[in-house]
Amino acid sequence: MSLVAFSGVGNASSTAKSQFDDEDGNGIPDEGEVVTGAYKSVLAYEGEYGSGAYPQEDWYWDLGDGRIYGTVSSIDELDQDRLTICDYKVQYRGTYANDPFLDTGWVRNQINCRGYDDNGNYNYNIVHETDPRYTGDRPPAFGGDWEYQTNVVSGVGNQVTRPTSPPGQ
Repeated sequence: MSLVAFSGVGNASSTAKSQFDDEDGNGIPDEGEVVTGAYKSVLAYEGEYGSGAYPQEDWYWDLGDGRIYGTVSSIDELDQDRLTICDYKVQYRGTYANDPFLDTGWVRNQINCRGYDDNGNYNYNIVHETDPRYTGDRPPAFGGDWEYQTNVVSGVGNQVTRPTSPPGQ
């Protein structure tokens, strides 16, 4: 299962910092503005997630800022007998370049899933190449200039520094 595609990188409209320079009035921090933020998001899907960026069957994703994505318009439309719900808590700090996505900094995701396909907990930190913790030797995230600092999976441990399966499996 790969929940990374749904983590997002700090959308400017969901920032915890309510005052930032926005000279053009587009609701997005101007270039170079350092913003600290947090938001909650919910991903729900039916069946098995699979290995792609999106679930294989019907899914629903509430980004927490009013945007809804997926193949259905509510969780109630999903097969309740085959339902998995994942709650996301996303924290971030970094700069924007007058576009809606974080350009530098770090992102921390805490994901708790329950249901048919997954009952796991996932915690990971992702850093940009401008962050002093960036090594260039760890798995990439969000493209070539971001990497996982940690990727902890319940029952497995930190997949950045440990094997992907518990011992004996």
